[in-house]
Amino acid sequence: MALRALFATVVIVMAIAARAAMADPAPTSQPSQAAVIVLRGEVDNYSRDTLMRRFDSARAVGAKTVIVQIDTYGGLASAGLEISQFLKRQNDLHTVAFIDKKAYSAGAMIALACDEMVMQPGSVVGDCAPIMFRSDGSLDALPAAERAKAESPILADFRDSAQRNGYNPLLAESMVAVDRVVYFVENGKSGERKFVNESEYQALPKDAWQSVPAVPNPVDDGRELLTVHADLAQKLGLSRGQFDSPEQLASSRGWEIIQTYAPGVGEAIIQTLNTGWARMILIAIFILSVKVAFSTPGHGVAEALSLLTLGLIVGIPLLTGYAQWWEILMIFAGLALVAFEIFVFPGHFVSGIVGLLMMIGGLVLTFVPTEPGHPGFLPHMGGTWLSVQRGLLFVTGGMLCSLLLWLWLQRYLPKLPYFGRLILTTTSGGIAASTPVDSKARPATLEVGMIGRTVSELRPGGHAAFDDATTGAKRIVDVVSEDGFVASDAEVVVREVRGSYAIVRPA
Repeated sequence: MALRALFATVVIVMAIAARAAMADPAPTSQPSQAAVIVLRGEVDNYSRDTLMRRFDSARAVGAKTVIVQIDTYGGLASAGLEISQFLKRQNDLHTVAFIDKKAYSAGAMIALACDEMVMQPGSVVGDCAPIMFRSDGSLDALPAAERAKAESPILADFRDSAQRNGYNPLLAESMVAVDRVVYFVENGKSGERKFVNESEYQALPKDAWQSVPAVPNPVDDGRELLTVHADLAQKLGLSRGQFDSPEQLASSRGWEIIQTYAPGVGEAIIQTLNTGWARMILIAIFILSVKVAFSTPGHGVAEALSLLTLGLIVGIPLLTGYAQWWEILMIFAGLALVAFEIFVFPGHFVSGIVGLLMMIGGLVLTFVPTEPGHPGFLPHMGGTWLSVQRGLLFVTGGMLCSLLLWLWLQRYLPKLPYFGRLILTTTSGGIAASTPVDSKARPATLEVGMIGRTVSELRPGGHAAFDDATTGAKRIVDVVSEDGFVASDAEVVVREVRGSYAIVRPA
């Protein structure tokens, strides 16, 4: 009996312990790992590709949640659409849009594509029309068919995001289409709340439905695009909360941030070089370096600088999505025609003028984004024409700056130790200062076999002075040595005349 009682007691104790363990299990779960990807500045093809690569990196380090920290005025509609579609395919990750200060235009499109959206206090989201603003701040007027065609892909994306992530489609559409009127009403008896358009609102029985307290009525009156701050966005159900930082958000959800991917120095350089003012400076440097390379061939510095600036001029807009392949082809074809005019068939001006116009046209078009819904050649939207005007302003500004800089360099460059070799003076190469020198034109009688004297080192390009039989003055000519380096103040003989310069060798 004693053994039976002892056995029964042990069984009862074990059962109580097991029940207690089931009721209060020991905490074994770990915090969900999260990564922060910062999207700041203009939305373009470069920021699109960078964001996609960082998603792969976040997945590789084990993140299950990705917080996309957004602070942007927007950018290319095409890049925004591609990022939105990419986010909706990330089925193995939970994506959260954290609005840091602002998410306009393509930024709003990206935010709504995430699984949920939260906002920093005082931040703003909305205004995603594919139409640019005039200089006076008013919306660009378009015919109904043109507007509908431009809005169509963006509206479709916003509707899809709303259906996927539990937002009201009418509210989402009002961020894109300027003619949407949205009311937010509630039933005084049942407490039901809903969004309705103008016709639905007028049909509601006013004794049962009223405007939601502390919310504007209407939310959007149809005269402007919906743009909401953090407080209103939370009341409308767009935002799931307000947090000061991604770290505060992660702490409230029990997430552990294991990696933050923020824009680095390289991205900052790309964004800076993509600005209109930076590209205008690059154009001025390119034209100036080409002028120096043609005037004094063979030094190498001007040639290298022209190649570097040309690479940046065409490479940056191609990288960010503003330039198309045919625009780049137009620029290089224009350069080839200008070179043909100078080196092969000088004097007729046709190829030079056509090439110059092609270069200017190609450079201007690298400032113009592709229109949504209009893959053709000619712009359809007034905002695109503004981009054309902006591009023309910066390109012509760069050309004017290069001209002014060239005039300044001709005056002051000879005083510098090395760069003085690029600008000739009347005392260069041992020619006496009293000897008349005219550097504006080559001798009219320049022929094969003429003897001259170098007034600069030929590396292999440089300058040589020849006697003009008509005036008796010495005239300086651009020359290129066929035998490599030739010292200054050396006699050379003309072997061949090519347009504005001559091929020479030591006499």
